[in-house]
Amino acid sequence: MPGPLPSLSLQQKVSLTLLAVMGSMVLLSYLVLSTTVAPAFEELELATAETNIVRVERAIQNDLENLSAVVGDWAPWNDAHAYAMGENPDFPRSNLDLPTMANLGIDLLVIYDLNGEPLWRHLLHGGESVDIDKLSVLNSDDPNATKLIYHRDVGGRVDGLLQTALGPMQLSSRPIITSEKTGPIAGTMVMGRFFDTATREALRNRTEVSLNWHRIGSNALADAELEQRIVNAGVGSFTFEVTNREVQAFGVLADLFGEPLLILQANTSRQISALGSRSVNGALLFLLSAGVVVAMVTWFLLRGIIVLPLERLARHITGIRESGDLSLRLNESRSDEIGSLAVEFDKMTVELHEARRQLLDQSFKAGKADTAAEVLHNIRNAMTPLINGIDRLSKNFRFASGLRVQQATAELADSECEAERRSKLLRYIESAFNHVRKTSEDAIDDLHVASRQARQVEAILSDQERYANVAPVIESLDVDSVIEEASLVIPDMNKPGIELQMQPDLHAFRVQAHRVGLVQVLGNLILNAYESILRSQAKTGTIRVTGSRYDLDGKAMVRLTVSDSGSGFGADVKHNIFQRGFSSKEGHQRGLGLHWCANALANMGGRISADSEGPELGAAFHVVLPEGSAGKAMYGDGPSVKRIEPASRAEGRRADEHDETRKRASA
Repeated sequence: MPGPLPSLSLQQKVSLTLLAVMGSMVLLSYLVLSTTVAPAFEELELATAETNIVRVERAIQNDLENLSAVVGDWAPWNDAHAYAMGENPDFPRSNLDLPTMANLGIDLLVIYDLNGEPLWRHLLHGGESVDIDKLSVLNSDDPNATKLIYHRDVGGRVDGLLQTALGPMQLSSRPIITSEKTGPIAGTMVMGRFFDTATREALRNRTEVSLNWHRIGSNALADAELEQRIVNAGVGSFTFEVTNREVQAFGVLADLFGEPLLILQANTSRQISALGSRSVNGALLFLLSAGVVVAMVTWFLLRGIIVLPLERLARHITGIRESGDLSLRLNESRSDEIGSLAVEFDKMTVELHEARRQLLDQSFKAGKADTAAEVLHNIRNAMTPLINGIDRLSKNFRFASGLRVQQATAELADSECEAERRSKLLRYIESAFNHVRKTSEDAIDDLHVASRQARQVEAILSDQERYANVAPVIESLDVDSVIEEASLVIPDMNKPGIELQMQPDLHAFRVQAHRVGLVQVLGNLILNAYESILRSQAKTGTIRVTGSRYDLDGKAMVRLTVSDSGSGFGADVKHNIFQRGFSSKEGHQRGLGLHWCANALANMGGRISADSEGPELGAAFHVVLPEGSAGKAMYGDGPSVKRIEPASRAEGRRADEHDETRKRASA
């Protein structure tokens, strides 16, 4: 079924095409930008978030290394070594005061002897001195503190984070040795710095990263599942959580024992993705604007260069069609393809004008010749049963003339004829008269058929004479009776294996057609089917006549199909089968019947078509005519079978019955 696009004008099609192209480009650009550019910005944003948290971790590590460097300066010192050995009691008063701790930036300083006993200790928390025992982690009897308090190697060193009762601390521990960094080890020096808000602010200022940390297991993160994922990722791995406003990067900080202690969080605002979104939107807006400008410019150019000239050409063609004047000229002066088209069209109209003049001169003669040939072809079909019947009459009467009835009656008149001889002669005379009676009856049947066909010939000639220049009279016809009459064209060729099958409910179909013309068309098709079977390799077969109803462009139509199991035809024959002068038969001047059938059906408002699966596979001819005013019965169960029999008494009676039916219908 044709769609709405073919009904649009060229200008509308061009406009729709430009809109479709522009929309496709914008959509394709959006897909490319959204699947390539935008994800690249998002990946860059994640990389930036990872860089930020790495910077924070490195800053924390730098602070821890700075603390370790301070301890590394104080622990290998002869004064501190002497104090730890009990030989320099003035060391704390001169070196370990609060200003010194403030200058070093430390919150904890503890000196242990070799037995793990604190010789000097001091702790600042919130700017005030507090008891070191409040940390609950540096007691010598605490197994976790032994790693910080006891050293067995002069190069020993312990650095790391440790969770205390007052909060997480950065701790560094080294053995106290001489300034030459030799032993013996006199004790241990531990320095620490709280990992508190001040530390966080200092880290923020140095790294310019919004950061925070949370103690594991403190429920500082509202999302317990997220916390578990962060911990499972382990130290050295990062977990990202993306929101509409920022990218949250999480890492794990371990204590000096290697156990997870804190969750480090670095927040990165989504400025990069926002920039990417603005870039994508700007690119799409530019493409859309450029597409609109290009579409408008292209539309105006196409309209001026193509559409308007084509509209002028269409108006010119319409003027020729409406006026019929082939002498009109477009006279287009363009030098492009449209100008060439206009020039060629003008040349074509000149040639058509001359061809039409010649055709008008020849049409009358050709029309008369075609009509005569078609009438002769139809008369030939009607004469075939008439000739066959006359041949049978001639044969039967020649046989009857050979009977010796006169000789037999002369012998019977002889008084000396013996009784046995007389009995034989009487039987012979009786048999001869029976044969004469049978011959007479057959002759009557043949004369009925001959009379019927002669009347058909007369009807053809009368119809041609009366309606040669008048359109045929269309009437509502009973399909069954028309086919019965058309089937009389089949000659008696002593072929009992050829059968005519007719759909049993053909009487329920009525068509609007010219009766004589339709009889001739169907008779021609049935006779062609009969001859096709004779030309086939099997020499026997079936002719089927079926009917069906269907709608053609909203109009009720009836399709009559005459199919056979005969010789069939190929694709090359199918394309030419209804052309005048074409025939697939051999040895005869043929080629008018199907051409005439097509013309006759066209005059009745119908059509004809043919199809075949190939040589020796049979053929089917479909006659389509408007449905008559009566006959709406449903289809029957299947085709009935009728055997083609010799022209006999039954055919004569059937012909008489049709005559009586037409007479009653006329009355």
